[in-house]
Amino acid sequence: MTNSLDEAILRVLPTERDATAWLPTPEIRRRLEERGHRVGYTKKVQRHLTALEADGRVVSMLNGRELLWQRKPWLHGLQEGVGLMSASEAVAFHILQRFAGNKLPNAVTRDIDPLFKAAEARLSQEKEDSRIYRAWADKIDSVDGAFTLIRPKLRPEIFQAVATATFFERELLVQYRPAYKSEKNETNEKNESGSQTDEPKTRTLWPLALVESAGVMYMVAQDPKRAPRPEKGETEWMRTLYRLDRIRSVTESGEAFTYPEDFKLRKYIETQQVFDFLPEPAVRLELAFEGHAGNQLRESPMSKDQQIDTLPDGRTKISGTVTPSLKLRWWLRALGANVEILAPQTLRDEFAQDYRKLANRYVEGTSP
Repeated sequence: MTNSLDEAILRVLPTERDATAWLPTPEIRRRLEERGHRVGYTKKVQRHLTALEADGRVVSMLNGRELLWQRKPWLHGLQEGVGLMSASEAVAFHILQRFAGNKLPNAVTRDIDPLFKAAEARLSQEKEDSRIYRAWADKIDSVDGAFTLIRPKLRPEIFQAVATATFFERELLVQYRPAYKSEKNETNEKNESGSQTDEPKTRTLWPLALVESAGVMYMVAQDPKRAPRPEKGETEWMRTLYRLDRIRSVTESGEAFTYPEDFKLRKYIETQQVFDFLPEPAVRLELAFEGHAGNQLRESPMSKDQQIDTLPDGRTKISGTVTPSLKLRWWLRALGANVEILAPQTLRDEFAQDYRKLANRYVEGTSP
């Protein structure tokens, strides 16, 4: 039975059909490290290769004093993949590469790259079924639901370092620039002694998950040094969001971590609602809509306990239990004068004050 390192070795080894049919042990180790597999030393790879050879999965040859290795053929090469891949499989791999190819760690993409290439080759063939399968990629797409802004640039090496550590469950050393600090202010900071510091503080983090929201990639991470404090009512570990485009530098610490059993990404997103930004305790929200403004909530309710009624003045009243947040406020403001907040009173007062400021600003700025 092969373990994960054995499988990784088999994926990087060439076969007799490849242009470079043999690889020395140091080169095999280099390719493994390039994919994010932490090998440690060449002799470890040598031991695994010897075991795989005894199992009949690889063969070796002596070239002078250097031992070279090769994998016995199986589905890996481009021609083999094209010949055995169906049109359905080809379009599935093509769509995977298009929509998720840049969200996978090198340990995954490097291993399945031959299948991506085989998919492209299979769909390019002039077969009877190729046209409709090839056309599918041009019949689907995804767009943001809100006004599209220019997304912040994410350095590929930062993403790959974080993705690889998340995949293999390894500790990271991260230098992070918070949202309230500009690059200029950050480099002009002074430490306690009064001397200027050029780098932000290095944090030790456990990367638990990656989430894309509105075109921005976030890491959900746990600080291993900040354990819950029961005396202060803390019963769970605190998990924090870090935007990958704000990471100045990131390296692995050399330590692995045990993935916390209590963390489930979907539950974290749904219960903590951190991607709504600055969530508050749940409230009963009551809204009055003009005309057809609230029709979208008939098909996409704002809560599981949503209720729809008609007010005496003909407006549509929609109520439900929601979590106030920045995202909720952005949505309500986007509806403008077509919606009135009836309850809770605190949120109604907040919007009333904001709209008075806005009205005064526009009156004061009116041209004569």
